[in-house]
Amino acid sequence: MPLREKNNSPVVAISRYATIAITVMGTLASLSWILSYTFYGIDFTDESSYLVWMSNPFNYQVSASQFGFIYRPLYILVGGDIAALRKANIVITFGLGWALAHTYLASLAPEVHQGRVALHVTAAGLGVSSLILFDTWLATPNYNSLVFQALLITGIGLLLAEKASTHKSSAGWIIIGIGGWLAFMAKPSTAVALAVGIFICLLAARKVSLRLILLTAATAVGLLLLSALMIDGSISGFAKRLQLAAEFSQYLGGGHTVRQILRIDNFRVRAPGQIAILIVLVAALAAIWGAYSEKPKGAIVSVSVSVGFFAVTALLAFGWVHKTAGLGEFEGLLIFGVVSAAALTGLIFGGPRPLKSISAAQGAAGIFFLGMPHIYAFGTNRNYWENGAWAGIFWLLAGTTLLRPVVRKRGDWSFALPLALAAQTVTAILLQTGLEQPQRQTQPLRLNEITLEIGPHRSALVLSAGYATYITDAVAAAQSSGFKVGTPVIDLSGQSPGILYAIGAESIGQAWTIGGYPGSLKLAKAALEHVACEKIAAAWILFEPGGPRSIPVELMPSLGPAFPQAYQQLGTWRTAAGAGGYDASRTQELYKPTAPSEALNACRAIRAKEMK
Repeated sequence: MPLREKNNSPVVAISRYATIAITVMGTLASLSWILSYTFYGIDFTDESSYLVWMSNPFNYQVSASQFGFIYRPLYILVGGDIAALRKANIVITFGLGWALAHTYLASLAPEVHQGRVALHVTAAGLGVSSLILFDTWLATPNYNSLVFQALLITGIGLLLAEKASTHKSSAGWIIIGIGGWLAFMAKPSTAVALAVGIFICLLAARKVSLRLILLTAATAVGLLLLSALMIDGSISGFAKRLQLAAEFSQYLGGGHTVRQILRIDNFRVRAPGQIAILIVLVAALAAIWGAYSEKPKGAIVSVSVSVGFFAVTALLAFGWVHKTAGLGEFEGLLIFGVVSAAALTGLIFGGPRPLKSISAAQGAAGIFFLGMPHIYAFGTNRNYWENGAWAGIFWLLAGTTLLRPVVRKRGDWSFALPLALAAQTVTAILLQTGLEQPQRQTQPLRLNEITLEIGPHRSALVLSAGYATYITDAVAAAQSSGFKVGTPVIDLSGQSPGILYAIGAESIGQAWTIGGYPGSLKLAKAALEHVACEKIAAAWILFEPGGPRSIPVELMPSLGPAFPQAYQQLGTWRTAAGAGGYDASRTQELYKPTAPSEALNACRAIRAKEMK
């Protein structure tokens, strides 16, 4: 098909270069904005458990996710610095998002070689949407970030893989294997769904090659076996780790049974959200029409709307607007404004039969990407639509599939720059919610004002006054009690992995001894039964009397030592309001064992009796 002749109007040319410049600035503003907040805030529950996990994953013999082992080298590389860990996680995620977007756009129209700058800039702008992952401000590496990164890697491999055995194709099949392995290490349920999705996609794309599929399988299985040997020293040991993890997940009652994860969730976008989606859609379409028309008036419209998108992104990124969108729990679906704009662009400007020019491989990839956010969410106890929106970049790329006939007719990707700007704006709106309402923190991160060094590696973070006082008091109480870094602790508060990390304790049994669930006591007991009696006997106790997540004290006699009879209270402090997601401040107490030898004998006696 012949390429459309370019309009040489100075207005059109200037508008094209201006839109490229604006898109680049939007990408840089978005990335620098979120990176600037990596020093701010901390969540005492989920995020802190990620830090505990990475600091020494070999402490735990049972784990469904192995993200702690995967990220452990990164943790060592940055010296355990929390802000540096967050930065690395953000940059890796954005880099992979950019790479996937570029690979996909290039694969849609490989015959188009003009306007490579516009292609790269558009891909980078769309790649910004990968940062939606951090819209609750849990930027520390974790199983969610690892599974997302695994899916991005798998997507790149899938686009490179062909039925023919070329160097590029073979690399793609190997990359799929690497992505599948990482997905399994992050979240086995997602890995299973991913394997099914990949196989269906390959069949639909007519890329099935037994030899190359075996190459992918060999890569994934080989890396998995190597991981098993490095983590547990044997395949049987690793298999037991996973088996016990599956059993333990049934104890908690947290919504992770097979019946509970095999479900179809609904979603409801409130009226403000519907209006916001419509505004994004109409604005993006108007800007794309203007760029596509290559007429001076159209170019002016396109630049004006593009500047509007950038203005919203800049106002948020530079801190000139602090209000959140308030679109509700499904606000992540705002990305469908951009998705719809991309799809309608293809249908409107792609000619009389736009779908006919899309190959089976391209259509299969688009449909696969449309389902990828649900593959990402599969297995969580959260709503799949709400959780899947964190992987919304896949929905966005699925929508761009219909741009193939347009880009072939147009001859370059400059007309799609407004889509990238719209994606940046949506991402900024969602990130604003995370920075203004960070998970289980009491105030917007920008209001934090006290810099405090926390944890064994003395990571500097900017915290709220209440959180800083909570950590300072806990550390002071522990130090005055003679507590030494590395001492094992059993957390009966049910919600304080952050305090254990701050005082340098070794959290035994679980990275987070989680309370508040029907099976919390049963899970805590099962996990601690896999800890040596020597550690049980030497462990201090963190207790929160009457706490909303406190683990019942009958846990201790089932392990050996009675509590509090066999312990001495040495320190006490008050929690911060909002810590763990609870408004009321509570008392926490630190106890030291008074007769470790007696506790050791009691623990051994109980285990000997259970073995009979």
